[in-house]
Amino acid sequence: MNKPASLRAHLAKAIPELQRNPESLLVFVEEGSLISTAQTSESFELRYRLSLVLVDFVGDANRLFLSVLRWVALHQNELLANPDRRSDIAFEVDVIDHERADVEIRLPLTERIGVETLPNGEDRITPWPEPRFDAESWTNFGMVP
Repeated sequence: MNKPASLRAHLAKAIPELQRNPESLLVFVEEGSLISTAQTSESFELRYRLSLVLVDFVGDANRLFLSVLRWVALHQNELLANPDRRSDIAFEVDVIDHERADVEIRLPLTERIGVETLPNGEDRITPWPEPRFDAESWTNFGMVP
């Protein structure tokens, strides 16, 4: 799984509080599913919920949310582009005092994994890049309001 580490690195660069205190960001992969179609290819997909928990967060929550949305736009863009998925990004905040809060953000993520068996019998296992969002195609099919 590459996305949890990718999002952690992205947030560490974008949020000054995480640069000073990186251990305050906890990352959990939950409710995972391994999807295979039993076709001739052994390629598969990982589906899971990523939970980010920021403990004793004292930063700007809006900056945090914006950073998450910017990452999602590149790495799981259908959560933003598909109107039916826009509410799939969830969060909870436990206010500790007037300065600190515990913040949890939940994202449903997928990762496609390509598998190719080489002539020598060795498996080449490669995470596939995310498909690029094409707004025109979605508009042509009535998917974007």
